[in-house]
Amino acid sequence: MKTESSLLQVGENIRVIRRRRRMMQRELAERLGMRPGPVNCIERGKHLPSARVLHRLSEILDVPIDAFFAETPSLYLDALSDERLAGMARDSEETRAVSGPCARPARTDGERVALPSFLFATISRLADAFLALEDICAARKSARLPLTMPFDRTESGLIALCEQVRRMLGVSDAVIFDPVELLENAGLRIVFCDLPDGCESVACHDEDNGNAFVFVSCAGKPTVERQLFRLCCELGRLYAHAPGRSRPEALPVGRDRRGKPFDDDRLSRRFAALFLMPEAAVRATVSQLGVRPDGWTPTLLYRIKHRFGVSAETFLYRLDELDLIASPLRKRFQRDIRAYYRAHAHGEPDATRRMLSPNGRLGDLLHLAARQAPADEEVGRIRAMLGQLGLPGLEAVE
Repeated sequence: MKTESSLLQVGENIRVIRRRRRMMQRELAERLGMRPGPVNCIERGKHLPSARVLHRLSEILDVPIDAFFAETPSLYLDALSDERLAGMARDSEETRAVSGPCARPARTDGERVALPSFLFATISRLADAFLALEDICAARKSARLPLTMPFDRTESGLIALCEQVRRMLGVSDAVIFDPVELLENAGLRIVFCDLPDGCESVACHDEDNGNAFVFVSCAGKPTVERQLFRLCCELGRLYAHAPGRSRPEALPVGRDRRGKPFDDDRLSRRFAALFLMPEAAVRATVSQLGVRPDGWTPTLLYRIKHRFGVSAETFLYRLDELDLIASPLRKRFQRDIRAYYRAHAHGEPDATRRMLSPNGRLGDLLHLAARQAPADEEVGRIRAMLGQLGLPGLEAVE
């Protein structure tokens, strides 16, 4: 005998599995040969699908029929066809053990194994919520920025990659004042949340949608400049670990301009520096002001670094490698900046601190979903879950 709770369970399971397969409800309806309305009623628990429809759902979503009646349908998501399993044979057991819509963090196998297991549970819940809200709002899932561009793991290769990415974002050599807004407008999903100690950020490919999730930690109250830098580091990691690209650990290790090996960490940090502070933009800014290498003052340094959204020490390092500041001044400023950081918990001077509106796109989706489906229990559960996680920037979302 079918009950209301069983109908809701079946509908919810179908919806969860469909989203995990990166499929819009309209697409599922077309493949079933049905109108979107009846499929929506099935997912909302209004109607139980017939045996024929269940069989077709099983084929389309690549799960056994039992998955639609299970308490934990995610356990069936690894029940892939032999052909898909063969395509995954090259992956390690550790890699395949991580399930969910963001199953491949942009890390080496060794780094993935070292990450705490509950990190994957947290980011999987957040990614599921993001996908659900996009689904409810019929929002775009694919990024407009390609995330699979090849490059050489060398200084010149990274410079060329950064230039190409900036051109695709439409900023070329311009100063990027708000990287979050820029990357979100390109379609990337960016979430600011608490991550485990020692994990400042992590990015995960959403290969089927040509997109990614980037999670930046708020734990420990990092400076905005640090968060923006980590965001751009993860963008570099996404390119280094692009799907279909040879594993980074199997590629020849290039060297940076100082001759140090380009391991993943150094490569991602170098990408962030080049992306936020391209040589042409820094030189143009300095040239417009007519600042000589021996003409810098602390106030001027702080004012200009603020435009690039980086810390004073990071900007000072960039000026030094471009020979735009005299060595004695650089050493003195570095000593003074580090003393300031020690005295102010690594904070930037008040007048040059960046402001951040975290989780802007996620909040927009939550607001729109609530407006479009005010009585939808799923939206309520997502709102409650995000509230429990204490994500910043969502407090005032109606």
